[in-house]
Amino acid sequence: MVRVVRPGGDEAEANERLNWQMQVLRSMVAHDDRTGTPDIARPGSELAGDDRVTAPFHTSHLVHYALGVASDALRTTLLLMDDGTDIRVPMIGLYPLLRTVIEGSALATWLVAPDDRLERVKRTLETRLSDLIHDDKAVIVAATIEPSDNAAELSDKSKTLRENARRVRAEKRRLREHAARVGVELDLSGRPGFGPLLQAIAPVIGMSIGEVRGVWHFVSGLTHPSLSRAISMADVELKQPNGDGTVTATMSANLATVNLAIDAALLGYKTALETVGRRGGRDDLAWTDASLPVPPNFRRVWNDR
Repeated sequence: MVRVVRPGGDEAEANERLNWQMQVLRSMVAHDDRTGTPDIARPGSELAGDDRVTAPFHTSHLVHYALGVASDALRTTLLLMDDGTDIRVPMIGLYPLLRTVIEGSALATWLVAPDDRLERVKRTLETRLSDLIHDDKAVIVAATIEPSDNAAELSDKSKTLRENARRVRAEKRRLREHAARVGVELDLSGRPGFGPLLQAIAPVIGMSIGEVRGVWHFVSGLTHPSLSRAISMADVELKQPNGDGTVTATMSANLATVNLAIDAALLGYKTALETVGRRGGRDDLAWTDASLPVPPNFRRVWNDR
């Protein structure tokens, strides 16, 4: 069930927070429009130096794409919610977008956050390795041999698997050799998942591990068809009994939960812009807007920093 939230409402605090968040969303999207798609590694910057060490597996390519993913999802969130007059809040549809903002922002931050260059290089190479591992698995699954396959299909799939295996072996070897040349020991399983990754950047965001990783777990869970998670985090309204021992109920988004998820996405993206801008010599990449009103005192997740 889609809710339409108007400037007034029964859930006063959550409503006030949501209206403030919409102002921040519009401001961030306008900021992205102004900065465009800049070169995030200016000559002489630390990130440009990282690129020299990681080439041809450039750190800035990974970071730029991660920021782009987060920015696109943030922009789509605004398109979904803003109907010109009121605020549109779907029961579930926001959460996959906000999860994408959180994860894209987190990856960009994690890649460039360490002060130690070799640690940044290690993270870049392990991220490249993870991409390779996941791409390999996708090809293997897509080329699964079925009992109904004819001779031509079997031949095509076998050829695909052989060529993919050769390519993956060669790419893994390139990554290992590059790591050895620059003095980095790779974890051959690739980079950590988003849970440990968010835990690692919690100090950069300036919040506790429980807040940073915990919110991601909640938002991530709401992107899956989990009835228990949805019921625990949504508003459920019981209707009239049906007369047969059952009761009809409707489920809609809980505004406090929506506040929490949007706060996490906004703060994650803000942190990513600041961290990448500082490492890449692009302080103008950081978002700020002195014209915004003071944020309502409703959720600590934003941290109002």
